[in-house]
Amino acid sequence: MHSRLSIPFPAIPTHRRQGLNTLIRAAATFVASTALFASLPALSADDHKHGHSTGPLKLQLDHGKKWATDAPLRQGMGAIREAIHGAPAALHRATAKPEAYAEVGNRVEVEVGRIVKDCKLPPDADAQLHLLVAEMIAGADAMKGAKDAKAGRAGLVKVNGALTAYAKHFDHPGWAGKK
Repeated sequence: MHSRLSIPFPAIPTHRRQGLNTLIRAAATFVASTALFASLPALSADDHKHGHSTGPLKLQLDHGKKWATDAPLRQGMGAIREAIHGAPAALHRATAKPEAYAEVGNRVEVEVGRIVKDCKLPPDADAQLHLLVAEMIAGADAMKGAKDAKAGRAGLVKVNGALTAYAKHFDHPGWAGKK
């Protein structure tokens, strides 16, 4: 007999249980993504001489061409670009309060989560994307944890660098640098 583990929620209304289930799924996705990102530096990539590199995976083109993208990736990256390039000028000048950087960091984190959840790329393209995702997460974390404007701007710059690398390595029709 095959049984499922079921955790009863007798005192929680149905609409709250659905929200709780969504939260649990999001947490599981985050944990799985974190484990994947933590393992990336240990991966090695095939170098151009068809030997094996012992260094970390490096962002590269797909045999001289940009990697293909899908709609969820394009939508998420567009939203991240809007969050970064559309941020108030004070954030770009490093004169904003840490809370303002945290707000942008949270927006980036939400969009990265959507990308990780919904984007379906071939394995090689996905591995390349995860290098950028790791940079964007690091930048978002820096913004969210910033104690001052200088630290917040450093996170903003890190995410912007990932956006620039994305434009150089991924085929995103209509992407035209800064908005």
